[in-house]
Amino acid sequence: MLRFDHVNLAYGSQTILKDISFEIQEGQFAVFIGPSGCGKTTTLKMINRLIQPDSGHIYLNGRDIASVDRYELRRHTGYVIQQIGLFPNMTVAQNICVVPKLLKWPKDKCSQIVHDLLDMVDMPYDRYAHKYPGEMSGGQQQRIGILRALAASPPVVLMDEPFSALDPMTRRSLQLEVKTLQQKLNKTIIFVTHDMEEALDLADVIIFMNQGEIVQIAPPEEMLETPATDQIKEFLGKHQTGPDPASLTVDQFMRTGIITVKENRGVNECVSRMQHHNVDTLLVVDQERRYQGTVSIADIRLTGHVVKTIGPLVRCTTPVVHVGDNAKECFEQLISSGFPYLVVLKEDETVAGIVTKTSMASAMAEQLWG
Repeated sequence: MLRFDHVNLAYGSQTILKDISFEIQEGQFAVFIGPSGCGKTTTLKMINRLIQPDSGHIYLNGRDIASVDRYELRRHTGYVIQQIGLFPNMTVAQNICVVPKLLKWPKDKCSQIVHDLLDMVDMPYDRYAHKYPGEMSGGQQQRIGILRALAASPPVVLMDEPFSALDPMTRRSLQLEVKTLQQKLNKTIIFVTHDMEEALDLADVIIFMNQGEIVQIAPPEEMLETPATDQIKEFLGKHQTGPDPASLTVDQFMRTGIITVKENRGVNECVSRMQHHNVDTLLVVDQERRYQGTVSIADIRLTGHVVKTIGPLVRCTTPVVHVGDNAKECFEQLISSGFPYLVVLKEDETVAGIVTKTSMASAMAEQLWG
């Protein structure tokens, strides 16, 4: 349907578009998005030859548009802009039929088009056809601008941020209407926006641009799941889906930086470390830092006076899990065990961290709500 083949554009020493290549299929709703100045509007304007590339080719229905008379091309390309651009001295019906009249379509056919299109957007012909743009709201005017772009049944419709100047409720309503019209008429729409929510709602395919280059082309779901860059992640923001709860692992919820002590350390030294770190238990490791168990202040008070090192006081009763274990199962184990925490070990049996009810709740809140 539409294909860009290694298109380049520069103004002096400034590169505007760099080796742009992509293809949009017939009937697709394609949305260009990216930061200001990334080249998305320039790319759009090349489709109806408002801007000419320095090199490369653009094909519409297999035909190089450079070989088509630019005025003829524009008469067969719908175009909707933010400023609406209705002719103030023409009625709604006259505005809608500007292009059909240029194409010398008969009056009865033009009248039927106006009837049909106004019905599609719930604007009755008798009430609106003979009004002038100044008699309607901004949202109603933009509806007429969209119908005018569709009137001659063009193979492709270009929309350059058409809703950005409208209030949120009107904007949302028009988004739904445009998507419905596109699907009902099976039109190919090329849409430019800076709003990722709008792109996700409307697009069959999203084309993300930055600094004159295409960074990623993907359907909305794929872009949400696997954004190509941190910049795209930032644009996706709150819309990006979190990990599947079923796939979460315990290491995503554990506390790190846990105090450990070797099993040959003295009792008094360990008591001092507990006091310094305001804890009542230490995790005990061997010379290779492999987990051996725990020692508590309660055990030291009971029998610490008869031993010099903590080795004989080490207990192995605290439940142990491993990095990569399923988080839900570990949380259930923590609840049912009655222990205040689980010890999380790495593959080599060294300590990775611990999971407490508090750390689990905090991490779950972070996963759910950021």
